[in-house]
Amino acid sequence: MISFLLSILLIGSLLSFFVKRYSREVALVFTGIAFLLSTVMFANMFSFEGGVVYVEKVQWIRSLGIAYHVGVDGISMPLVLLTTFVSFLCVIYAWEERLRPNQFYGLIVLLDFALVGVFVSLDFFLFYIFWELVLIPMFFVIGIWGGERKDYSAIKFLIYTHVSSVVMLAGIFAIFYFNWQITGEPTFDIPTLMKNYINLEFTPLWRDFIFFALLFGFLVKMPAVPFHTWLPDAHVEAPTVGSILLAGVLLKMGGYGLIRFLIPMSVNANPIFITIIAIFAVASILYTPLAALPQKDLKRLVAFSSIGHMGFVSLGVSAGLMIGDPDMRLLALTGATFQLFAHGVITSVLFGSAGVIQHHAGTRLFENLGGLMKPMPKFSFLMVLGFFASMGFPGMVGFVAEFSVLASSLALIPVFAILALLSIPLSVVYHLYALQRTVFGLPSKVLPERDMYLYELLPLLIWVITTILFGIFPSPIFEMIEKSIRLIGGIT
Repeated sequence: MISFLLSILLIGSLLSFFVKRYSREVALVFTGIAFLLSTVMFANMFSFEGGVVYVEKVQWIRSLGIAYHVGVDGISMPLVLLTTFVSFLCVIYAWEERLRPNQFYGLIVLLDFALVGVFVSLDFFLFYIFWELVLIPMFFVIGIWGGERKDYSAIKFLIYTHVSSVVMLAGIFAIFYFNWQITGEPTFDIPTLMKNYINLEFTPLWRDFIFFALLFGFLVKMPAVPFHTWLPDAHVEAPTVGSILLAGVLLKMGGYGLIRFLIPMSVNANPIFITIIAIFAVASILYTPLAALPQKDLKRLVAFSSIGHMGFVSLGVSAGLMIGDPDMRLLALTGATFQLFAHGVITSVLFGSAGVIQHHAGTRLFENLGGLMKPMPKFSFLMVLGFFASMGFPGMVGFVAEFSVLASSLALIPVFAILALLSIPLSVVYHLYALQRTVFGLPSKVLPERDMYLYELLPLLIWVITTILFGIFPSPIFEMIEKSIRLIGGIT
């Protein structure tokens, strides 16, 4: 199933590049098939016990223990579903793309392929290939279809994320080397290395370096303050679909890494690193509203909101790694993982809304906007719902995730949780500020002549329905995540 899913996306990407006249139709069909496949896989996992399923393993480079090893569990499956879901709707959203459409749609499907590869890889070598491959289509999407400062933003994005990936790679090689020295067998197999890691004999310096190297790579990718400066620039200059995929899925790679690797590695990690994760989390959460409020561009404001939301992932991870009540630790880690899915759907609505305003009003600057409710009532309704979901409004998917993280953090790391709580009223302020200056308020001098087009309405409507559906019925994903967290975290 997984190989078929990856093959469909790779073939779809290649065909989109070479079939110029019907590239968008090809992209739509192949991303649609990928979404249906991931939905079937997800539905078949309702009764699973938390372990890895759909496992496929073929030896690749035997002398180094490298294999094509893929599979999914309750942590990766929701992210695979999120990736194919968002990518499919992004193709619809970008239906009228006229600049090099075959290259544009080909890169979107290639990005879908690489992101799925990251979440299904069970071999460190394969994982790193997909991890780096993600950078290529996103670099070109920003660099070709971006705004006035697209070259600067694309290069900055590449430098930040690639340098952090190289540091992460050093940590991976260190784990590989020490495991080889102890066991006498070379392997990049992730389950094997994570299982053996606890018993490997490290000096304190090597142990700290390995944990730091992986942590650094994941924090920059999320991104956490102060490694965040590449993100607002990349978002502002990227085309709307690029921003949706960047915030909706690509940022999840960092949070996935924290959960997938650092949870089992934390058993013999220096406790100071867990505190450092909490500090980065709170810094990101508190920084977000302070940075968002002065913004004059709607898209830049939304970009800063992603930093705060991903901060709740780090907060949940740090709380879950603390010594304390097992039930609270389980809730923290499950909530943090669920936040990855929740934020992916919510931010798609936010950036999609910013794109609609740009398309119809010709600007995203607050000083030139206002009163969109009258000419664009359908769009305004969906945008308001999306911003309420981002605020963590009860009954929406963001509330489930952030409430779980905060409730468990109050029991495990109360000081950090209280500091994070201080951001909630400020978060409400900048969200309402954005709505007041765009949807409500005095009408701008030049109002759009019509509401959204169908290709814009359909993705936004589906994303909003999803935020409400999983806000009211989160258990299919939440319980799936919980079962796998129990296993990799050893929580009973």
